[in-house]
Amino acid sequence: MNRVQNFFILSLLIVLTAVVVSAQTASTDKQFVKDGVTFNYPAGWTLQDDSNKDMQQLALARANNDVQIRVFVHRGRITPDKLPEAKKAFIDPYIAGVGKQFVAMGAKPSEAPDSSDIAGTKADGVAITASLGGEAGAAKIYWAIVGNRVVVLTYFGPDKELKQFASSWDLVRNSIKIVMHTAATKKP
Repeated sequence: MNRVQNFFILSLLIVLTAVVVSAQTASTDKQFVKDGVTFNYPAGWTLQDDSNKDMQQLALARANNDVQIRVFVHRGRITPDKLPEAKKAFIDPYIAGVGKQFVAMGAKPSEAPDSSDIAGTKADGVAITASLGGEAGAAKIYWAIVGNRVVVLTYFGPDKELKQFASSWDLVRNSIKIVMHTAATKKP
């Protein structure tokens, strides 16, 4: 065989291997579907549902790791002009509470504006950083309106685990969908 054929065969093998690995990875993802909220998350993560009448509250965690992904979806519909009121009513107190958690653990947190996206929508946010026992960590909190509902996502943990599981975070925040159920109209 000549060099061109060898190169072609090697390239083909690399592409096929990548496709097989990608297909295996995608097939291990799990999906949460409840009350109009849908998102994917990786196998190996446990999901805890602490939802109530006002808000869907979900926490994703991994055994033997400190990293967490929290998903909050307010049940009420909202328009963009009402987001500042929602931020004041429940997002700002949540951010303050997370900061207090760091203080309670003996850290001196600092807060800085941040941004990301949730389901392809620009999301404002804040990064609360601190050192716990000499290990740097953060709580990255983002919020946006998705499907006429306020979605707040938090990525929390030691910096090394936040980097290690970034693809899991991306899977959740990019796959979240909100479907609003409409009341069926009665036919005479």
